[in-house]
Amino acid sequence: MAQTTQPRDVRASRPSKKRDGAFRAVVGVLTATIVAFVVAPTGHAAGRPPAPRGARGPGSGSPEQSISTSTRPTQIERLVQRGRPIFCGGETKPLVALTFDDGPGVLSPQALQTLREHHATATFFLVGKLLDEPWLSGILQQEVRFGAAFGDHTWDHVTMTGRSASFVDDQIDRTRRTIEARTHHPVFLFRPPLGLHDEALDASVRSKGMLEILWSIDTGDSQGANADQILRQVREHLSPGDIVLMHDNRGTTEKALPHILDLIQSRGYTTVTVPQLVQEDPPSNAQVRNGTCS
Repeated sequence: MAQTTQPRDVRASRPSKKRDGAFRAVVGVLTATIVAFVVAPTGHAAGRPPAPRGARGPGSGSPEQSISTSTRPTQIERLVQRGRPIFCGGETKPLVALTFDDGPGVLSPQALQTLREHHATATFFLVGKLLDEPWLSGILQQEVRFGAAFGDHTWDHVTMTGRSASFVDDQIDRTRRTIEARTHHPVFLFRPPLGLHDEALDASVRSKGMLEILWSIDTGDSQGANADQILRQVREHLSPGDIVLMHDNRGTTEKALPHILDLIQSRGYTTVTVPQLVQEDPPSNAQVRNGTCS
C-alpha cells in the first residue's frame, strides 16, 4: 500500500531569518491573472455515491468536457510534469500567496471585501458540492469578478488516500468540470483535503495535467486557533514565496485577515495568486524534489 504523506512542516527545519526592516517590493505589473477554478464545500459527505463517468454536472445543462489546457503557463506545465506537490515559490521575489480552503461560504464575501480594501488577491480551493446551493454559486461569481484564482478541493471534501482510481477520478473530475462549465476557465490546481496525499493520488493529479498545491504556513485556523494565534503564526514564519493556508468560513480568520494583510504590506511583500506565484517565482528543482522551502 502506498504510504500516506502529510504536509511537511517546512518551516520547522528552515533556519530562522532575521528581517531588519521590510523588503522593498518593486514588483512590476504581474502577468495576467491565471484563473483555475474549482469548488469547495464545508461538509464531509463521505457516503455520497460517485457519479457515473460522463454524467452531467449539477446545473450544467449540457455534457461537461474539460476545457483545453493549451494555455497553461510554461512554469505550471514544467511543475505538472514533475508530478510532486508544491509547498511554496522559489523565495527569490517578495511575493506571497494567500489561500483559502473549504468555501465558498457565508463569510466568503467578508474575505473578498477585506482583500479589496487592501488591494490584495488570493486563491480559493473550493469543494464542488457547494455549487448545488444557488446562493453559494452567486458568491463564486463575486470571486470570479474579483479576479481570484481557484483550485479543486474535491467534490465532497473527503480523504483521498487509499481510494480507488474511480473514486479519485469522480471527486476531482466532477468538481473540475462543473467549475469549468460555469466559469469558462480551465482548472489547473488541486489541493487534497487535510493535505493528505499518497503516490497514487500524486500520479492521478499529474495525469490530469493538474498541479497539486500544499502550503508552507498553516495558520491553524481549522484547528481552533484564535485571531491572535493565527496572526502570530504568520508573523513568526512569513517569508518570500510562502503559500499560506487559511479557511474563509471562520470568523477568527476573518478577524485576523486585515492584520495579516497589513503585516504583508509592512514587510514589503505583494500578494499574488498561486498561478502567479509559480509563474513569477517558481520553486527550484531541489525544492520540488525534497518537498521543502529551503
